[in-house]
Amino acid sequence: MTLGWNDEEVRGWGMAVRSRARVVRPANAEGVALAFEEVRKSGGSLALRGSGCSYGDAAQNNGGHVLDLSRMNRILSFDPIHGIARVEPGVTIRDLWRHAIQFGFWPKVVPGTMQVSIGGAAAMNIHGKNNFAVGSFGECIRAFTLLLPDGSTARCTREQNQDLFFAAISGFGMFGCFLELELEMKRVHSGRLSVSAIVAKDLGQNLELLEEMQTEADYLVSWIDLHARGAELGRGVLHRADQMQPGADPEGVRYFDPILQDVPTTLFGVVPKGWLWPGMWGAVKLGQVGLVNALKFKAGPSEQRKSPYLQSHCAFHFLLDYVPRWHWMTKPGGLIQFQPFVPKAHAERVLRTLVERCHEASMVPYLGVLKRHRPDPFLMTHSVDGYSMAMDFAVSTSPRKRAALWSLCQRLSEAVLDVGGRFYYAKDAMLLASSFPRIHGAEAVSTFRALKHRVDPRGMLQTDLSRRLLG
Repeated sequence: MTLGWNDEEVRGWGMAVRSRARVVRPANAEGVALAFEEVRKSGGSLALRGSGCSYGDAAQNNGGHVLDLSRMNRILSFDPIHGIARVEPGVTIRDLWRHAIQFGFWPKVVPGTMQVSIGGAAAMNIHGKNNFAVGSFGECIRAFTLLLPDGSTARCTREQNQDLFFAAISGFGMFGCFLELELEMKRVHSGRLSVSAIVAKDLGQNLELLEEMQTEADYLVSWIDLHARGAELGRGVLHRADQMQPGADPEGVRYFDPILQDVPTTLFGVVPKGWLWPGMWGAVKLGQVGLVNALKFKAGPSEQRKSPYLQSHCAFHFLLDYVPRWHWMTKPGGLIQFQPFVPKAHAERVLRTLVERCHEASMVPYLGVLKRHRPDPFLMTHSVDGYSMAMDFAVSTSPRKRAALWSLCQRLSEAVLDVGGRFYYAKDAMLLASSFPRIHGAEAVSTFRALKHRVDPRGMLQTDLSRRLLG
């Protein structure tokens, strides 16, 4: 038996980075093992891909093979008493929460979209709006089975194959393929959260609010207006969300119904949200993003006066799913995200510098999001005791302008690396090989390379990202 590999164009979710590869989509562990065997025998290279939600080139392998795991999407078991799920790697966050919410459980860590696969979430060690409180996605993984490049499997926990456990989580697919993962969910007493909006007049106040509230809030995230300058630089609206206590929300159990959780498909119950991205595209192309940001900030005080209000878990967490295909507003060039993680002591100065340099270069991100973080124990972690600021840039089709944007982001990265900052590989499209040891330190990089050589001495598992970072 052989697999049917198809020559396809493979894109990052941001559409700005793409390549061609031979792609296969097995539906079971036997098919995955066969894909490994065929690539191993051919002497080729193989990249692992889940839902394709990484913004850049983390799941691409130009000229090589790509193993798409989206068809390995079974929930193998779920314990409705303790909230323990055993899943295949292609199960998405949406698949998981829809199954668990009926029993009063919710994933401990979710990103801004429910389309992310569990395998991808583990490989990239994703984070959510509660990173400051519960850590990264890897913190809720109890165990996993990993298919290694030589065809053998390893069961990994915090006690068994410990080095692989802490490396494969955050290891961006360099050590093996997750065949199944065991996750711990959290009990919730309502299908809704209590949400409050707080207006922040500038970057300093934004950071102060995040710092003050982290000891008591369940979730914190701040939208920032990156077009604001001077004294208002970094102004925005912070959203705090808290779990409901037992009995506090009389309607809460009704919202355990997955149908009531899913984000609405229409605006005001009438306009299909799939029609909205062309209007957003027009705002980008006509240079009106600054006006849109100003209007959003102006609406902040009204939302603050109405706070707190109740919002479903999905409505709060999955803003990126509110407008289907919203990233199409950056067509045809696509988008990239620059997301630095900056230690607390340097955060305000460095983040302010990044925004100012974007203004000086006349390349201002159309979206900015600020979060609070804490360190985690995983080998290639991006987390620090500090803050991240996600900055989304629309990419021009002009080769000159595209090169200028990449150059700007690389200059911005120097300001981050100089203070011990880090980056998140699920979003990256431009870091250089020289950045890798500066992000993680010599000891972690040495450990990474030694383990990689032990389990994959021929370097079969590769991606465009890994070649860019590892040289």
